[in-house]
Amino acid sequence: MKILKSQFLFALIASLVFVSGCNDDDNEEVSPFVGNYVISNAAVSESFTVITNIGDIPVDVDTDITPAIQNALLGSVTCSSADKSWVELRDGGKLAMSCEGANELDAGTWEEVSDTELKLNMNSAAIPTSPTGYSLSVTNIAAAGSNLSGNTSVPLPKEMVAAMIAPLTLADGNPDIFIVKFSIQFSKQ
Repeated sequence: MKILKSQFLFALIASLVFVSGCNDDDNEEVSPFVGNYVISNAAVSESFTVITNIGDIPVDVDTDITPAIQNALLGSVTCSSADKSWVELRDGGKLAMSCEGANELDAGTWEEVSDTELKLNMNSAAIPTSPTGYSLSVTNIAAAGSNLSGNTSVPLPKEMVAAMIAPLTLADGNPDIFIVKFSIQFSKQ
């Protein structure tokens, strides 16, 4: 009888350990970066010069380039305004873009490199001017309320820079691609 009670007690303890061990596996942590964001601000963080038909034009630090960055990164989203175009960082690493959640575009993947760095792997559907897509690293991320801000860089073709400076025109001597370093702010929706 004592052996039967001991075996029953052993089986009960073993099943409790097994059940409680299984519960720990179901508590996967969700990244704090998961959510829907709009690009609310972008400003030059390293000055550069554009050579135009009237001479050199310096682009100074803190120059607001929000519309150009919204167009470069969210141009594939059909929406009435850029402040309604969402960058959707989904659980599991899926990256989508949409107009306030409608007309979703599979934009690639994203990964949390660290607590202060994200990598957005945008495919060619998101960046049609690049047949292989583009990988954008955002570093030095800081959270303030519902905003995330950080630093990044993006290659801008000289045609896009020319559109930004119109009615001026680009002169010879400009690079085909401008690497623009800037700060960026995402506002959670």
